[in-house]
Amino acid sequence: MIVRPFGGLEAKSTEINRINCPPYDVVDFKEAKDFAKDPHSFMRIVRPDAIAKEGENIYDLAAKELKRFVDEGLLIRNERPSLYIYVQKTASHTQTGVMACVQASDYPEKIKRHELTRKEKEEERMKHILTTRAHTEQVFLMYRSKKEIKKLMRSDLATHLYKFTTENPATIHDLYRIEDSVLVDDIIEAFKSVEAFYIADGHHRAAASVRAASEIGGSGEWNYFMATIFPHDELEILGYHRIIKKSIDTSKLIKSLKEANFEVTKRSTIPSVAPHVIGMYNGEWYELKAKVVDEDPVRSLDVSILQERVLDPLFGIKDPRTDPDIEFVGMAGPKELQKIVDDERGKIAFYMYPTSVESVINVADSGMIMPPKSTWFEPKLRSGLVVHTF
Repeated sequence: MIVRPFGGLEAKSTEINRINCPPYDVVDFKEAKDFAKDPHSFMRIVRPDAIAKEGENIYDLAAKELKRFVDEGLLIRNERPSLYIYVQKTASHTQTGVMACVQASDYPEKIKRHELTRKEKEEERMKHILTTRAHTEQVFLMYRSKKEIKKLMRSDLATHLYKFTTENPATIHDLYRIEDSVLVDDIIEAFKSVEAFYIADGHHRAAASVRAASEIGGSGEWNYFMATIFPHDELEILGYHRIIKKSIDTSKLIKSLKEANFEVTKRSTIPSVAPHVIGMYNGEWYELKAKVVDEDPVRSLDVSILQERVLDPLFGIKDPRTDPDIEFVGMAGPKELQKIVDDERGKIAFYMYPTSVESVINVADSGMIMPPKSTWFEPKLRSGLVVHTF
């Protein structure tokens, strides 16, 4: 695979705590507005709708804000094309990736996806890229881990740019610029032995970047987009749970679940979920164990089993991306799910075991697509650290 250094716009180190923000698509409009109240928040660039006045073109506004950040010295040009080392540490693990540009032409054959994208969301991000003439956020990629690449993540040979902490979960972020030309060359060479990258987060950003490159045409920096690439064995996926807004008689539900090849066990405490074991709460906890599991890479996923055997036939939820009777909850434990139901914000909660990283890779390698909301990679990459312009 091709990784390419780039001369990016880097956040002013003394302002990084104010500049950095979550990715544009993991916050709702109210949260985006709260971030964007700070004139130094990068949210004003990635979510210009949060500061736009009525009738104002949000893409022109994003470009205007990006220019202001440069003019005011909040973003500073690194004139020398560089690679970066991005380290994220939580209480449970550390993940170390390399920030670089990757080839748009490698998508989707070699930069592989596991989710469908929505054209309207692609269109929105493409307009943002074309108007700002920049990739303002990273695509979160992974590769099958290689020891020789891990050994090259030498932060001791790089310049430390930022260190800051974010919450939920508490995460320490460190970014280093690699200036050693030999180390840069060694990393580029080592990645040539990698057969594919896999999108963890940022399917719409990747697809929009590819469309933008095609729209502009010809050769140029726009044919590469910014990504941070991690070894797969350092990443962590959390459970992506389901809240159902429809009610159903408990005895009828239990009977139907058994007919759908689940072993149903009532629990006095929160059940321990595992592969093919789903927790269910409707005022009381139940353990649902799938007795028959397909070998197909997608149909064997717990989210597929739940969708095909429960959500569609029992609740009539055929398209979970658009159905108002389902809500998806990441970053929550079973007690939070229980509280949602107890507070009558939902009727039934399904407590899911996390999809494995290996499953994501297997599905992508098979050229298949996972059901919506199958994965929640955590921690997320922060935006505003570096911008790739063209």
